[in-house]
Amino acid sequence: MRTGKRRIFQASVILLIIAVVILARFLTASGTRRVTPPPPTPVRVEKPVVRRLEETITAYGNLKSANQVTLLPRVAGSITALFAEAGDAVVEGSLLAEIDREAYELDLMRADAAYVSASSTWERIDRLFTAGNSTRQNWEDARAAHIAAEAQSAAARLRYDWTLVHSPTEGVVLTRHVNVGSLVAPEAGTPLYTVGSLDNLEVELRLPEAYYPAFSAGVPGIRAIADSFPEMPLVAQIRLLAPWIDPATRTFTVTCRILPDESTRLFLRPGMLLHVEFILNVRDEVLTLPESALGGGKWIWSVDSEGLARRLELDAPFLSSGFVVVPGDWEGGRFVVEGQHFLREGAELRILGGSDE
Repeated sequence: MRTGKRRIFQASVILLIIAVVILARFLTASGTRRVTPPPPTPVRVEKPVVRRLEETITAYGNLKSANQVTLLPRVAGSITALFAEAGDAVVEGSLLAEIDREAYELDLMRADAAYVSASSTWERIDRLFTAGNSTRQNWEDARAAHIAAEAQSAAARLRYDWTLVHSPTEGVVLTRHVNVGSLVAPEAGTPLYTVGSLDNLEVELRLPEAYYPAFSAGVPGIRAIADSFPEMPLVAQIRLLAPWIDPATRTFTVTCRILPDESTRLFLRPGMLLHVEFILNVRDEVLTLPESALGGGKWIWSVDSEGLARRLELDAPFLSSGFVVVPGDWEGGRFVVEGQHFLREGAELRILGGSDE
């Protein structure tokens, strides 16, 4: 009995020791897992590169002739003849169209006849008044009738002359808006022709008011391209900077003159869409990193000599064309351009690639 109890006690002690050992190993393993450092953060890095950066703003507008004129009728009637087609070259005074003249010719004849009659009466009354054989009232009435008839005759002749439509400027007929037989009237605002020059071209652009100070000081350069012909750069100059801001749109107007050369003159036409890029600021030979390196608007992560992350701050960073300007003493350093969004100060890094690889 005593021997059996001893064996049971010994077995119980052994089992307890085994349990304690297992528990100790489990606790030790659990503690090791809790203090294991996180794996290195994978990132891509690059070294700064010297570049020329430009700060630009782009605007779009339609090309137009600087002396473009749309002719409207000054008298009402039907078009009886057209003397020019789109594409025809014209000079100042060239006859373009004729409006039915018959009714205006009759009005002119009536007005001239009334003027001749009033002139004759005025001359007769003037002689009588000078001789003392007519009253002053008669003299004044005859004089007033003469002046009125003269004015009516002049007005009738002017309306008759307006039935012939002439070009007010030299250029090319850009559009003919009517046909023979079309009814036109000044009140309707029906256009007859649009005339303009193909050499004197310009584009009008609207820009946000925040850029007005830069334009007032003068922009360093302009690049203009017709969207249909991107391989043909154009020469542009600012002709006019509006002296006011549109309160409805908070924009101002810039008018640029386009200077065609022998090659661009062949295809440039009013109405074409242009995109114009204004160079506001130029930075030559500056050290840059891709804009993707910038976090939080001003933070950049560098890699120190031990491969750990260090956060640096940029004061008022200059951004242009997908790059950011960095201090000159950063040259030769390594900087994170991808994977920086989950970094912390002193984090261990695993370099995946980039210009540093």
